[in-house]
Amino acid sequence: MEVLRAFTIENCEWGVRELAEHLGYPRSTVQMLLRTLAETGLLIQTPNRRYRLGWGTFELAGVFLAQLELRKVALPVMENLADSIGEIVHLGVLDLGQVIYVEKVEGRKSIPLITRLGLRYPAHCTGIGKILLAHNREKYEMKLALTPLTSKTIVDMKTLQEELAQIQNEGVAYDREEAIIGLTCIAAPIRDYTGKVVAGISISAPTIRFMQREKQWAQMIRQAAEEISEEMGFFRNANVFRKS
Repeated sequence: MEVLRAFTIENCEWGVRELAEHLGYPRSTVQMLLRTLAETGLLIQTPNRRYRLGWGTFELAGVFLAQLELRKVALPVMENLADSIGEIVHLGVLDLGQVIYVEKVEGRKSIPLITRLGLRYPAHCTGIGKILLAHNREKYEMKLALTPLTSKTIVDMKTLQEELAQIQNEGVAYDREEAIIGLTCIAAPIRDYTGKVVAGISISAPTIRFMQREKQWAQMIRQAAEEISEEMGFFRNANVFRKS
């Protein structure tokens, strides 16, 4: 798993020696792992004897995304929301204290962002991350490394805990320039048919535009999250749940 995770947008190709040094593994072990992954099609070897991700990883990603009911259910709601407000709408899940973006829809006024499908971001400084941490506090919060991304990033655990408690009560989470200066986000939780918070949806916009429409967007992001949750089978005021 660590071998495959080493292949990123920034480092999409590795030689045996440099990957062994990067991982801290014996060269012989890395060479064996790379050969095995190449035989299964997950990696390919280039003419200069370096390795890149193979078509096998693309096929697995396609299978995963096809099975991801959340993404399929959320996309129409996200598109409607992005069309209405003209800004970027994200869908994300929580994994190992990080947000993984699984869908992104850009509006007509949205600014360029580095976010892409599969990108991981520290949960403590994103709207989606905070909304998910607020509903998984015991599992994640004490394991977080509160690395600052901007001067406004929360780096004190007590401060974060207080904000997460407030988020649980209010039902929305904010990233006020904590990940990117000049950008503000608001997020709301998405629940499955059992009532468990499984994902978050957010609006991201330049701070100056966000301040002008904050109250309206807070209502809209709550409504979008509730609509997706209902499609996932969750009914807040019902005693029974149904599967979508």
